[in-house]
Amino acid sequence: MNDAHYLIEYRFQGSSKYEIRSMIDHLKKKFRLSSFRKTVPHISLVGGLTTDNESRLIKDFVSICSETPLCKYTVDGFGYFENATGVVFINIHPNENLKNFRWALAQKFTPYCKLKEFDYNQDFKFHATLAMNLNDRDFAKIRKYIDTQTEPKYKQILIRVTILKNSKILCEYDFLQRRLLNRNEALSKKELTKTFQLLEEFFKGNYNPNEKTALKKIIKQESWLSKIPFIGKRFLGGQ
Repeated sequence: MNDAHYLIEYRFQGSSKYEIRSMIDHLKKKFRLSSFRKTVPHISLVGGLTTDNESRLIKDFVSICSETPLCKYTVDGFGYFENATGVVFINIHPNENLKNFRWALAQKFTPYCKLKEFDYNQDFKFHATLAMNLNDRDFAKIRKYIDTQTEPKYKQILIRVTILKNSKILCEYDFLQRRLLNRNEALSKKELTKTFQLLEEFFKGNYNPNEKTALKKIIKQESWLSKIPFIGKRFLGGQ
């Protein structure tokens, strides 16, 4: 195995990204969690993992993504892992598409990747970490505090899934554009705006990303689609 480490994750977008980031920063400051490094709010799907075959990893990733219907999930309150790694998190309830997607990825990678122990199990706890590696004292204090807070509850759509390589974006699959994005495209505001434009068309009933011919029809309307304002905050959080 080479020294590269990979992680397959969903990165929150829109207002939910900033809400969860704010929760993380608040806990870090309030309880002086200096050991908890800054991360992008996310849901880990597979990994971390190692492999000697990055090209196959990407090829299989795209293959599974392209066959997966649009995935949805619900953010529903807080949860805890009471073990040596002391974790406080936001509960994520996936729909069947998302459950099947994660398991299909894990199974596809198994023959040539070294995965985490929980990746070999179909029963998987979807969550978004708020704090981790807590000692017993900090865990007890944060849990007591979290239990007094208003629980987040809203529904979302999985618009992109990311492959990280050594904690940096390697590529992303866009479920609205139905294609793989390289690192520059994944970080591009222009590309993200295009994705949210397609998302608006989906909500209007004008576009179904699960139909292979649908995107071609939408592209023809690009002249007026480009006039639609950026709508990420509207559709990705607080619903």
